[in-house]
Amino acid sequence: MINDQRNESNWQQNFVTMLPEIQQKLRLAFCRLDHEAREDAIEEGIVHSLLAYLRLHEQSRAEVATASSLAWYSSRHVKRGRPAGGSMNGKEPLSRYAQIGNRIQIEPPGKWIDILVEDKRAPVPDQVAAKMDVGAWFATLTKRMKEIAKDLAFGCSTSEVAEKYGVTAGRISQLRRTLEESWLMFQGEAVAA
Repeated sequence: MINDQRNESNWQQNFVTMLPEIQQKLRLAFCRLDHEAREDAIEEGIVHSLLAYLRLHEQSRAEVATASSLAWYSSRHVKRGRPAGGSMNGKEPLSRYAQIGNRIQIEPPGKWIDILVEDKRAPVPDQVAAKMDVGAWFATLTKRMKEIAKDLAFGCSTSEVAEKYGVTAGRISQLRRTLEESWLMFQGEAVAA
């Protein structure tokens, strides 16, 4: 029992000894990231390194691990989006692993409104007012209507949107009319009967 405890603290002490060099190598591996992303990647890399070292210790192979090999191994996992804890889901678009593997890029919320409303010919105050109005109107919609409105706004055809949401093209035409009426009411304009 005492030997197990000594062995337990020994591997921990060995890892802590290698930690500054692992951090330095990870800092180099992620030097092109912005500050916040780099710090997150380094922390994730340290966790990967620790778990790898622990696995090697459990297999009685800890002596083969070096700070360089652990940092290299962990940086590859972080760059591929492999989580240190939990499972990888290559089919979940919000999973970092799926985003990297499938080259999915998630836009921050609200960014699409900026793109949609952008008009270089309009005066800046009008552009700002339009962005605020569209954002405020958009907030009044249900989640499903928001998605449909976004798809239609970016030029998806009625049939494409209908297929995506499992409804008929006629229903999407009705929803488009409903969205138009909702926008006009939001703007305080009279809706034609």
